[in-house]
Amino acid sequence: MRFFRRLQSVPSPLATVFCVLIFASACGKIGDPLPPIPRAPLMVSDLTAIQRGTRIIISFPLTRPPGSGKLGRISIYRLIEAADAPLGLAQEEFSARSTIISEIPGEAIPAARTSITYQDMITPSPNSSLSRYRYAVRLVSANGVVADFSNYAITTPVIDVAKPPAGLQTEVRQSEISITWVAPSENEPGTSPANVAGYNLYRRTDGDPKRLNAQPLVEPSYLDRSFQFGMKYEYFVRTLSTATAGGTLSEAIESNDSRVVGVIPKDTFAPGPPDSIKIASINGIVSMFWPSNPEPDLAGYLIYRSENENASAAQWLKLTPRLHTPTTFRDDKVVVGKKYYYRVTAVDTSGNESARSISVAEEVNP
Repeated sequence: MRFFRRLQSVPSPLATVFCVLIFASACGKIGDPLPPIPRAPLMVSDLTAIQRGTRIIISFPLTRPPGSGKLGRISIYRLIEAADAPLGLAQEEFSARSTIISEIPGEAIPAARTSITYQDMITPSPNSSLSRYRYAVRLVSANGVVADFSNYAITTPVIDVAKPPAGLQTEVRQSEISITWVAPSENEPGTSPANVAGYNLYRRTDGDPKRLNAQPLVEPSYLDRSFQFGMKYEYFVRTLSTATAGGTLSEAIESNDSRVVGVIPKDTFAPGPPDSIKIASINGIVSMFWPSNPEPDLAGYLIYRSENENASAAQWLKLTPRLHTPTTFRDDKVVVGKKYYYRVTAVDTSGNESARSISVAEEVNP
């Protein structure tokens, strides 16, 4: 009652608003129950299959829409059929004729968006060259609900695919790493001559391997000029084989990987010695200048002096306790009337010192 007495002191329109709010909140009605939000279907629609050597690599992106539920497993199906069989195939017939070749349990499936990959070994048979491989996958929820089949991924394996190259070797040079290998002599089934149409070279640093050659390599060699000293690199090669004689390289099949060769290139290559050194003396000072060295990793120069041109290397006095970066030098610690001999070396950023330049001499003029 006290509350309503207070309302009486409130102007009539405002009191009316308060009353409406009070009674509306007191007499609220619960609406009809909403239908449950349907779970998004678990589907795979971008299944692909490619051959590499003696394997078929199956892959597909796995996206879990909001509300799609928890995955129980992924089932991978394969049907080996005649190469001239109709491409169209009902899911019911595929389900009856195909075989589950692998099942990935739910706990092994990443929770985030990812790409799933599976490798199926090719099993050659007398009629392998007439066989076609048809794949599909099915997602099964944690409570046992089976989704529809994915799209079909179809491929006809090349049986006479060449073996990978052998004898992979690397040689570190000052500005390149030379990679060479030996061409295979036979195919995976043991047939010959080897079905070799070219090669692809791969390099791995930290992540996935990257192909180095933009176009297939014809010769069993490559010069890698995009490297850094001190970094670790791993190289391997795959042979390219065509499905038919005279087939195009754009449709070639890669072999299995060759042996992996690792290398950490170290810079042990000294710069060339400076040349064309000019020398002159005036006012009791000897001055020298020379053209800059062309090496991109040049750090500076060291200057040596002797009063005897035929003195041993250890007897020459080093005039620069630290690297000297200009291509000029002034020696004022000399005696007028004496003749001095000078030699200059170049040093790179790895500390490699060049051979000493030819000596230049000058008698100190007053």
